[in-house]
Amino acid sequence: MKSSRIRVSLLTSAAFGALLLAAPAGWAQQDAPPPAEPGGEQGAAPGEGAPQAAPGPVGGVEQYRFPGATLGRSFLVPRFSLQEIYDSNVGYAATNGASQSDAITALTGGLSLQWTTRDSTLGLDYASEGLIYGKQTQPNAVIQQMAVTEKLSLRRWRLLFGENFSYLPNSIFALGGLGYLGGGTAGLPGIGGVTGLSPFQSPTQTVVSPNVSQFSSASIFQAQYFISGSSSVTGSVVVGFLHFFGDNLLNTRSVTARVGYDKSFTPRDTLNFSYYATTFDSPSGIPGFTTHYVQAGYRRIVSGRLQFSVSAGPSISHFSPMTGQTTVPGGANAVAWSLSTSLNYAFRNGGLNAQYTHEVFGGSGYLIGAPGDQFSGGFSTRVSRVWKANLTAGYAHNGSFQQTTAGSPASSPAFNYWYAGGSLSRPLGHFSSLAFSYNASNQTANTTVCANGLACGQIALVQVVGVTYSWSTRRVQLE
Repeated sequence: MKSSRIRVSLLTSAAFGALLLAAPAGWAQQDAPPPAEPGGEQGAAPGEGAPQAAPGPVGGVEQYRFPGATLGRSFLVPRFSLQEIYDSNVGYAATNGASQSDAITALTGGLSLQWTTRDSTLGLDYASEGLIYGKQTQPNAVIQQMAVTEKLSLRRWRLLFGENFSYLPNSIFALGGLGYLGGGTAGLPGIGGVTGLSPFQSPTQTVVSPNVSQFSSASIFQAQYFISGSSSVTGSVVVGFLHFFGDNLLNTRSVTARVGYDKSFTPRDTLNFSYYATTFDSPSGIPGFTTHYVQAGYRRIVSGRLQFSVSAGPSISHFSPMTGQTTVPGGANAVAWSLSTSLNYAFRNGGLNAQYTHEVFGGSGYLIGAPGDQFSGGFSTRVSRVWKANLTAGYAHNGSFQQTTAGSPASSPAFNYWYAGGSLSRPLGHFSSLAFSYNASNQTANTTVCANGLACGQIALVQVVGVTYSWSTRRVQLE
């Protein structure tokens, strides 16, 4: 009963916050030129113009975004959305026969803030969402997401401090597939988020759990030093935490340290060489392991139209004996390969994007480390003067190491999760829009028992149909 009262209180607070953030304000639209990358194409100087679009080092902690329409230098924009959803399998049942359907109301409030001075840019994206289940097949839930960055330009140095936080009722990969994350931290229509942190910096959550709340945090630091206008050295550290509330899932910690060298041979082409290492461990006392990567990378940018990057190389994972063992099954070292690639392409009435990575992930609370693959992509196009179509898809494969699963019921536990969907949207005035969406997702597995005897396994087909009303206010100018 006490837990139920707490959930109701949190849900009420989230809903009130969402309504409060919808207060209107004044705005006069203006655009600003994009900043230039040293050795890159024409633009403003560091710290001026639209710093949220500045490209960072190849393989860095930020996503590349096309320079384009901006809201200026310093601003605050609240936003609000209301979604009505029908979900065919709200409890993530393993079979269609056990699936329960329900109607869900999702109420979201959020804001994006940017504060720019001559040498620094502060960016913040925040969203709070309440999920209300019509038949109470699941407890009402609260979603909290926040990303914040501080960028400093000091002569030859570019420094970035960041934090990416979330409190979710399930893995973020699953919720994205269901399509009812509201505004999330995706930012503003046509503008995007002002923080732009790469989702691969956060602790991996790609094995879907049956509605287990989880807290995720990634604290990020990156320093880039320009040796000349066309070459730079970069170092970064990312400290991640993933904590689960209930069901004895494995809480995990990770630390990733990276050093890289970038060389721009033309204004559009950059080569990169990097080394990084990621250490995973668990507060429960289960021995962790470290994976070392050496990669060569390449990025090509055609301003406003195309961005393609790829990094690849070998990886070596080093393991210590598990508790009660003197040797490591399969050997103390596991040699593999790694690959990370992204593509953004813009055309007259839309665009497409895709990201793929093959590396060692944290295991999402079910596995002690997981070599695997993760893909996500999207396509958008205008189908009429007012209507726009969007298609999204994602896939995640999580395998396992012999070194950490010896003696488990399945010698090589593996999970495969996919989602796909689409939406049709149109504006309703200058600051609001209406969207109709459909999403489907499914998870398969070759086991029903994971690390520490945890129950795990497949999830039957989940289908979600929804309608979303979104509204953002005029920009609040901060200077």
